[in-house]
Amino acid sequence: MKNLNIYIISVSLLLMSIAGSSNETQAQETKEKFFRKHRFVNMTEFGVMFGRTKYLASYGGWYPYSGPSVGVPAIYQVSKQVNVSGQTFNGVYINSKTAAGLTLGVDGYGETLLMPLALGIRRNIHQKREEGSSLMGGLDAGYSTAWLNEDNTGFKTSGGLMISPTVGYRLPMRNGSAWLINFGYRFQKAEYRQERQVDGIYWNELKEDRKYKRLVVRLGIEF
Repeated sequence: MKNLNIYIISVSLLLMSIAGSSNETQAQETKEKFFRKHRFVNMTEFGVMFGRTKYLASYGGWYPYSGPSVGVPAIYQVSKQVNVSGQTFNGVYINSKTAAGLTLGVDGYGETLLMPLALGIRRNIHQKREEGSSLMGGLDAGYSTAWLNEDNTGFKTSGGLMISPTVGYRLPMRNGSAWLINFGYRFQKAEYRQERQVDGIYWNELKEDRKYKRLVVRLGIEF
């Protein structure tokens, strides 16, 4: 009986070892299969941005006539804005749920056109079943340039810091691509400078630090 128990225990341990090895091999094969199919990823999106903008309604300046110069303050007003935005994320999967890469975009803010270049990350937050729809999170952080922007004579626009977190849905298609629906927030800085202009006894000069704060809704596709 004792020898029989030892034999049963030995066989059980052997079967458990084989099962564990089989599961590990299967998991490794699944991982390799995923990366053979999904190593590189592109997500291209277009959408709208909603927010309020404080804009310059009246320029400030100086009135130096007859005595010490007197400063004239600039006057600002606030208005609601709906702007357009587009971007493309190109990256690689660092594991089966997370991709990292670069994001290049174009954002329009009224007459100002900024082009952000950022480091980006995309993460599968929740997915009920394999190959099904999933809840996705994303974060882009970088710097916006004014390379595509055209300024009026005597004015200069410069870009600045850009941060944009998002959350949304990934809806897979049969061909391996997926539809994207994302909601998020976009913070973007820019500098607007007016060179000194002299008009008779007046002269104007302006440096304005702009902070664009927008809610974002985007639709796109993943390849």
